[in-house]
Amino acid sequence: MTSPSGPPADEPQNPAEADPTGPQGGPTSVLKGQEGFREPPEDYVKAAKVAPDHWLSVIDRHWNGDEDEPPPPWASLGRWRSDANGEIVEWEENPDYRPSPDSYGWAPPVSPVDAALQLVATGYASEELFALMLADAEVAVCVDEHGDLAVTDAQDGTEAVPVFSTSPQLDADRLPPHEVMSVPALLERLPEGREVLFLSSSAPVGQLVTVSALRESKADLERYEAEGGDEFPEPGRSAARPDAVTDLPDIATLEDRPDFLTDDQWTATRTAPGGPEAGTATETQTETGTDRNGS
Repeated sequence: MTSPSGPPADEPQNPAEADPTGPQGGPTSVLKGQEGFREPPEDYVKAAKVAPDHWLSVIDRHWNGDEDEPPPPWASLGRWRSDANGEIVEWEENPDYRPSPDSYGWAPPVSPVDAALQLVATGYASEELFALMLADAEVAVCVDEHGDLAVTDAQDGTEAVPVFSTSPQLDADRLPPHEVMSVPALLERLPEGREVLFLSSSAPVGQLVTVSALRESKADLERYEAEGGDEFPEPGRSAARPDAVTDLPDIATLEDRPDFLTDDQWTATRTAPGGPEAGTATETQTETGTDRNGS
C-alpha cells in the first residue's frame, strides 16, 4: 500500500561489502521476487533510475516536521534499495513504523477535531494539541431520552460524558440522542467528577480529556487571541514526539468503517445527574535534488 506515504526520500548508503546478490538491509529485508517484497510506485521507480546504489525511504505523509528536520524513525514505512543499474531490487520494512490514519483505512474525518483525534490516536499528534482543538469547539453531547447527560466509562474506568462531531454526511438515524453545544457550555453543565470522552465519527477511536485540561486550553486560546496572535498556538516541542500507541487494532483485521457507536458502548451509558436541559533515515541532497520529503 503506497497511499500513506509521501514522495521518495533519497538516502545514500555505502555499497554493502557482503554478497551483492543478497539482501543488504536488516532482518526484515527481502529481495525483489521474494515473498514480502513490496512493489514500488512509479515515482520511486523513476527516482531509482537517477539514484543508483541508494536507499529510498518511504515517509508517511501524516508526519509534519520542520523543513530542515529529518523524519523520526517511526514515520518511515520502510525503504527500497536501488542497484548499480538504478533498478529497485530490495525492500526493507521498518518494524518501528507507526501506522497513520491512512494505513488503517479510516474514513475521512468529519471535522478538525475529528481529524486531530485520528492523529492523536495513531501517535502523529499530541494530547495537548487535541485539547486545544476541542477546548472551544462545537460538539454533539450524548443525552438520554430526558435530555440529561449520558455517562459512560472510559477504558481506564473514568466516568465521562461522550461527545462527537456532527456532520451532514453522517446518517442521522444511526446517531445516538444528542444535544449540540459548545465545549465551554458543556463544562458549565458538567457534573463534578465527570470528564469528557470525545468519540470519533470516522474511526474506532476515542480520547478522554479532563475538564482541567480543557479549561487550561481554553484559557490559552483566549490569552493568545487577546495578544493578537494570528496563528493557532502550538504546544511545547516535547509534544511533537508522542509515545507509541499500543492499543490500536491490527491493520489486517480492521473493518472498513465501524458503526459510530457500538451497542455495547451505548448500553453502557447512563444518566448523569445535573445534566443539561433537553434541547530512519536522514535525508541528504543527491544528484536528483531532494526537499524535506525527498521529492
